[in-house]
Amino acid sequence: MRSQHILVPLDLTRGPASALVFVQQLAAQSPICVTLLHVVELNIFPPQPSINDQLCKESQAALRKLAKLFFGTEQAARIVVRTGQPSEQILAEATAAHVDLIVMCSPKSRSWLRLPGRRTTQRVSHLASCPTLVLPHPGNRGAGRALQEQSKSGEEACFFGDPAAGAAAV
Repeated sequence: MRSQHILVPLDLTRGPASALVFVQQLAAQSPICVTLLHVVELNIFPPQPSINDQLCKESQAALRKLAKLFFGTEQAARIVVRTGQPSEQILAEATAAHVDLIVMCSPKSRSWLRLPGRRTTQRVSHLASCPTLVLPHPGNRGAGRALQEQSKSGEEACFFGDPAAGAAAV
């Protein structure tokens, strides 16, 4: 039997570690393969390859530290750094790596579905070919209600609220 492959996209500049804590708890219960992903989005013109390379190296080092902190040496996490538009790169990695689940943390704003600049989580949850678990941002109060969306495959793809409720459905 193949172990479940979980993709955890992380925004190293502002993202909370609640997705890592959740996946760490899953790893303690059953064998899983974890991929930690960070997308470097650099909007400068003209493009500066040296800056991109430096940011990618720094991101890889940060992801390695997080992998060691959360998963130790017994269960190594795969580290991936991509450049480009975050939602596109998350979806591309999920497809390329044949992941079974994407675990993300929602943006801090409670009205994230309406904010035009904060659509990465929404786009990934709607367009992913696998289920997507969206954990509430720790700063969001009142995010305790569960909201489920159907993915293209008809599986439960997105949960807001108690992470334990989402884990039961996985």
